[in-house]
Amino acid sequence: MVPHGNNDLMMKMTTAPLAARILVAALSATVAGCGGGGSEASKSSVPSASTPTTPTTPTTPTTPTTPTTPTTPSPGGMAAINVNNRAEVAAFYNATMLPAFSVPMQWTGSTQGCLAGTTSAEYKAAVVNTVNSFRVLAGLPGNVSLNATHSEMAQQAALMMEANSQLSHSPPSSWNCYTADGATAAGSANLALGNAGPNAVRAYIADSGTTSLGHRRWVLYSRLGEVGTGDTTRANALWVFGGNVAAPAAVAETGIAWPARGYVPWTSKVADPSHPWSFSLPGADFGGASVSMSNDQGKPLSVGNVGPLPDGYGDNTMSWTLTANSSEWSRAPGDTKFNVSISNVKVGGQAKSFQYSVTFFVP
Repeated sequence: MVPHGNNDLMMKMTTAPLAARILVAALSATVAGCGGGGSEASKSSVPSASTPTTPTTPTTPTTPTTPTTPTTPSPGGMAAINVNNRAEVAAFYNATMLPAFSVPMQWTGSTQGCLAGTTSAEYKAAVVNTVNSFRVLAGLPGNVSLNATHSEMAQQAALMMEANSQLSHSPPSSWNCYTADGATAAGSANLALGNAGPNAVRAYIADSGTTSLGHRRWVLYSRLGEVGTGDTTRANALWVFGGNVAAPAAVAETGIAWPARGYVPWTSKVADPSHPWSFSLPGADFGGASVSMSNDQGKPLSVGNVGPLPDGYGDNTMSWTLTANSSEWSRAPGDTKFNVSISNVKVGGQAKSFQYSVTFFVP
């Protein structure tokens, strides 16, 4: 079950001190591309969710934590893969990414008595693993680490969302199970109700129905260095502020595409062509940018909703949707290739273009 629904509140962070920007969007009760299990081989889209709730991104955090001087990324983490090698991406999905979704939560808390409790170390590791897995698929370093202090606070935030059956980045002190630490975490985190752990991260990446794609952009932020995670049976708080690192040098040349360039597992746990497409580039001006797509035979495919997204949600980003009928592009259960061309992206006043291909396959 992937969360989507009403009243999505999104946090905007500028490169100067943090500033709040709340976007409220009324979303549909079910969202295509957010289904559960079953065979992936015969579908051209992932089934819709059945019990939607909205993941949200942070409003103004209580204490801005973005450092003025980026730190050096920590060594280690998840190894890079060759995203242009189908077998390697399939092995990565099956051996590294998929198992995280089966790790038991073992939550020790309860809304009765307002006990935040904790989750197992293995479950927290599974959340970080899922964040890093999506980043590796997107060509980013998989070295995001877990901040234990932020996780303890995020655990209190998740309990508050669970206890009140709603989401807020500025929960009032009258809320059930309110704590000041939980409120601080709520203002610094992506929030989900209806999903927890790795499934919440999956929902943040899909971000269907979220006009700014803020959840996705924070998880795939080029400077993300650490996260905190709090989880209950139905809720997740993923702390994404602070602990920023220097962006990888390669990002300035390649950008961050989602769905990612190269081979992408076409499963309900990773990506679907019906989800919004996005391209991020630090400091870029997408105001005059355009995008075109074609299928594996070079036939142009119609796209819609092309344009820049509000700056400040992670890296600067543009997005679009694939509006062409699936009969024009789907080769399921075989591999389905798209060619993407983005033009007139302004970087430092100079126009740049980007071309890449995305091949969806059933792992």
